[in-house]
Amino acid sequence: MRNILRGLFLLLLSCTGLAHAADTGWLVSPQNDHARIRFQAERSQDRIYGLLYVELASGWKTYWRTPGEGGVAPKITWNNTVQDEWFWPVPSRFDISGLTTQGYHQQVIIPMILTGSSDDALAGTLTLSTCSNVCLLTDYPLHLDFSQPVGPGFLDAFESAMRTIPKEDGVTSDLAAHLAGNNLIITASTADKWEKPAAFFDEIAGGVMPGEPSYRTDGQHLTVTVPVTDEWGDRPVSLAGRTLSLVLTNGDKAQQSHVILGSDIADANAAGSEDNLGRMLLFALLGGLILNLMPCVLPVMGMKLSSVLQAGSDRNKIRLRFLATSAGILTSFALLALMLTTLKLTGASLGWGIQFQNPWFIAVMVVVTFVFALNLFGAFEVWLPSWAIGRMATAGGTGLKGSFFEGVFATLLATPCSAPFLGTAVAFALAAPLHDLWLIFFMLGLGMSLPWLFVALIPKTAMLLPRPGRWMRALKIILGLMMLASSLWLATLLGGHFGERESPSSESEVSAGRIHWQPLSEEAITSALAEGKRVFVDISADWCVTCKVNEYRVLNQPEIVAALNQPDVVALRGDWSQPSEMITAFLQKRNSYAIPFNQVYGPARPSGDILPPLLDKQTLLRTLNSAIDVNRGELPHYKGR
Repeated sequence: MRNILRGLFLLLLSCTGLAHAADTGWLVSPQNDHARIRFQAERSQDRIYGLLYVELASGWKTYWRTPGEGGVAPKITWNNTVQDEWFWPVPSRFDISGLTTQGYHQQVIIPMILTGSSDDALAGTLTLSTCSNVCLLTDYPLHLDFSQPVGPGFLDAFESAMRTIPKEDGVTSDLAAHLAGNNLIITASTADKWEKPAAFFDEIAGGVMPGEPSYRTDGQHLTVTVPVTDEWGDRPVSLAGRTLSLVLTNGDKAQQSHVILGSDIADANAAGSEDNLGRMLLFALLGGLILNLMPCVLPVMGMKLSSVLQAGSDRNKIRLRFLATSAGILTSFALLALMLTTLKLTGASLGWGIQFQNPWFIAVMVVVTFVFALNLFGAFEVWLPSWAIGRMATAGGTGLKGSFFEGVFATLLATPCSAPFLGTAVAFALAAPLHDLWLIFFMLGLGMSLPWLFVALIPKTAMLLPRPGRWMRALKIILGLMMLASSLWLATLLGGHFGERESPSSESEVSAGRIHWQPLSEEAITSALAEGKRVFVDISADWCVTCKVNEYRVLNQPEIVAALNQPDVVALRGDWSQPSEMITAFLQKRNSYAIPFNQVYGPARPSGDILPPLLDKQTLLRTLNSAIDVNRGELPHYKGR
């Protein structure tokens, strides 16, 4: 946009007779001999292009558009009916008595564009704050007479001043930020390397002002840690979903950026630093390990148990098969990381388990799980020709290739499950630089592989199983039933892609003891908050096993239904079973990429509190009560039993 304006400006001023100029000359106030200012302007049709010059004595400074923790930005109050757009050069940072401010010393030239006035003269007052050991607030009267020539050098001066304005690209295209404890953590990558990076911040909505940043570079990657406080000097309650405006510099390049702040992290030491990455890697390891206990993966664990029984006491065979399964798991997580890397670079939708939104993927999984179930039931020898028996049996886990694909299959079945620690690690990975994403997905794969690697390293643990006998036949039937149940569940998901989806709950459902769900949207949240109401957000999907667990264990409980059906509570539900740009954008705005996703808003929680993936009644009710308007004490608070 700036390039277009610059081109139009050059074109218009090159036309003889269209431009009229004005110049105040250098102005000095009797109350402030440490600064002098000058304003030059050029009229071109319906626009006025202006340059504000400020020169300061040594040791004195003035301020940027956002002064920081102290100071006042320059401002012009025009007598005419005009609107001015200021273009701010890259500032410097000043630190005095523990306060950090942003501004300029020695001299600065600030270009601007004025619109809305066709008068031959323009008048106003510049209010300028200048500081050294003391601060002065000085008014400079401005009078611009466009009948006076400004001189032939104005065009070059304006162009030169505009070249000092940060562009909207050129430094990084990979920028993310979130609150961690008392610090704002910003990560960015650049194509080359970082040379003396610097960041300058605008105030965040809610009166939150970033302080003095510290920088850590690692080749192409940059981490900026910035202390933040609210207008009372305390740690902000939450910043998730708010917009951060900043200027980021790399050498002589500067970029103006806006980024939506991701989910908050409670620990002050847990953000964007090596400690934070280490903690996220631990979360990924634990999340991957817990995936083995989720209902999605248990059928595959049963298949592997059957494979161990078939291997008998051959330790080498057991070791190789479990190593092959681990390799399959790690390979699958590498492929998932590659897929998400591609989506991230192309700007497409990101999310844990989004392949279950594709009916063709589900159809393949239905067939595979059904074939595995038949294999466990021993049906191949009746239904299939001899050449197919060997291949299907191998796929069921009697060879190294079969064991490898069991690992692949287990990972694919695990992706609709969101386990404790998993959501935090995945959200961090998808908002972080690409090298951190790959590290976290490797740790997810390693965590899920741990039980298999343990048996591979100590094969004698598999020998603790009872000796083969008649009980194995009953076990295989049980395992086959588990796999068949998985196949039927996947088939119901497939049916959901081709059938009509249920609409949100009606009043009759409320009377039947169900939550009165309304469609999720940003507008619905804004409208409810404007009315002083609380909001409960639930995003789920048919393929999300953890969502079903939450619904059964928590959301269907009478206390929760009663709390969410109160007159001052609006319950909003989003269905991510099929692709939805709105829901994807909603989640990404909150730096969340996995479901279930639950959030509570209210008069006391206008930015929203995000709940853990696995809900519990006490946490939900406590968060819902904490969001209530404290001035409306007549509203009931609900307590979990």
